[in-house]
Amino acid sequence: MCGIVGYKGKPVRVKDILDTLKMLEYRGYDSAGLAYSRDGILELRKVEGKIEKLYGLVDDSFTDLVIAHTRWATHGIPNDINAHPHVVGTLAVVHNGIIENYREIKNYLNGYQFKSETDSEVIVHLVNYFYKDNLFDSILASVKFLKGAFAFVLMDTKSGDLVAVKMESPIVIGLIDGGYIVSSDIPSIIKWTRRIITLENGDIFYISSGDFKIFNFIENRFVRRNIEIISWDLGIAEKSGYKHFMLKEINEQGKVIRDTIAGRIEKNEIILDEEVRNYLDSTDIRNIVYIACGTSYHAGLVGVYYSLELAGLNSHAVHASEYRYIDKSRVSLDDTLFVFISQSGETADTLSVARELKGMKAKILAIPNVIGSSMYREFLSFPTRAGVEIGVAATKTFTAQLINLLLLNLYLAKKKNIQIDGLVHEILTIHEFVDSILESYDQILELAQEYSDYQHFMYLGRHLMYPIALEGALKLKEISYIHAEAYPAGEMKHGPIALIDNKMPTFYLYPYNRLVNKNLSNIQEIKARKGKVIALVDKKTKEIAKDIVDRMIEIRYVNEYLQPILAVIPLQLFAYYIADWKGFNVDQPRNLAKSVTVE
Repeated sequence: MCGIVGYKGKPVRVKDILDTLKMLEYRGYDSAGLAYSRDGILELRKVEGKIEKLYGLVDDSFTDLVIAHTRWATHGIPNDINAHPHVVGTLAVVHNGIIENYREIKNYLNGYQFKSETDSEVIVHLVNYFYKDNLFDSILASVKFLKGAFAFVLMDTKSGDLVAVKMESPIVIGLIDGGYIVSSDIPSIIKWTRRIITLENGDIFYISSGDFKIFNFIENRFVRRNIEIISWDLGIAEKSGYKHFMLKEINEQGKVIRDTIAGRIEKNEIILDEEVRNYLDSTDIRNIVYIACGTSYHAGLVGVYYSLELAGLNSHAVHASEYRYIDKSRVSLDDTLFVFISQSGETADTLSVARELKGMKAKILAIPNVIGSSMYREFLSFPTRAGVEIGVAATKTFTAQLINLLLLNLYLAKKKNIQIDGLVHEILTIHEFVDSILESYDQILELAQEYSDYQHFMYLGRHLMYPIALEGALKLKEISYIHAEAYPAGEMKHGPIALIDNKMPTFYLYPYNRLVNKNLSNIQEIKARKGKVIALVDKKTKEIAKDIVDRMIEIRYVNEYLQPILAVIPLQLFAYYIADWKGFNVDQPRNLAKSVTVE
């Protein structure tokens, strides 16, 4: 969840390292800090709050050794003391993850004085405890004590050495002229280099006297890791004139759809990535289980409808955080494909379940967005092509996931000789309708301002609109801090209708489909109880709803299986404009982080 940076090499401005750390602030922003060497003396700066406050504590000095951290609090409240780095003598450490056995380590280090409430501080004390003449040996002794998910960078101003360690939490190494830059993700270091090493679980990356070595403490041997050349455009990590990354990413969704289907549809035929195609062709599949968290779970719920109705497969979706603790000893793996969905490819719960099922020889397909992530490297992957997403609230990655799931299930339908007339052709043009929404969203801005003072919302939808209702409510909660409930509309009378009054507007998803009359009955029931209704309509339902509902947002009429792709965009914009109107930091909502790499 936290962001970590380390550097060793030719002298650089300390503020340049802070600029790199700033690009990791989406991972956490409760507190920030850095430690650096000034002529062999360890300088420490830590603040509660965001990285911007650190700039005022750092002069224009240069350093050849530095570590930095932006924190999402797990153990201990956000304050200066609990902020990283943690220091003992000439040693300083920054850490992302959780040390599960930190209490046992504290007991083991009886007599050591701990300053913070964090689990992270035990790392630097443990290294100091084992430190004799060689930092590498003390690191190796220390990591064998640690249990949990962790990535940390430790520096020693006495020896000038820098060490990076990975276990479950992500960490990458950039190779630059005359040195090395360490980070939690690739986009933050593109401005330094495009030559990247991605560490694997158990790797200790040790830099001493300008050279490096990698030792894997799980395999108990020195290893080599490939150097990858990153071709990404630096502009992916910039706002490009937009007020927020989230708004930029919402507006990129037409391009994301084009990129995601490129090369995957030819002559109205689904042509999946070769490795995925070969795997599916050689595998008997009768059931699909979608496993994910948060927004990705909502994509999985849409996938359930696609699997059931397009591919004729038994299907359901489960939260990874729940499925992780189910006793799977009696779970039948025969004929079942487990599809894991994760924007970051580093989601702790999702990865844990995937690894467990992999050990059970289950059939697994991963849908990550980040190339080079743990999920991408460890499993057969059918990646989305949304590009880097900086805003904490997922938008364009969700749309890309829907496209991937639709392509996957259409391919499985073709494999079973199920004909789906016209839908493939419509997928090729759906990006045009997305762009049309994004070119004329003034009505959504006005609507958001009108409803920004309401404290409670209900989101309702049937069939494919139910997962989109969940996603719309989640977006509103995440960035505007407004309470929002989402339900299948058919469940309204089983309890939620008790909440309806003129102080709780209902956002009703009402594009034309086979349930148009059922949905109309629900809307009338809400209005009979003096509820306000904002209806998401298309040209077919607009005429039906115009004299009943309070406000409408219109999208294009499309095939019902493409409706989720269009319907979610106004909901994203509605949440965005309410949050922005209220003056909230849309890209960094409170208590959240982009990549949930700890349980």
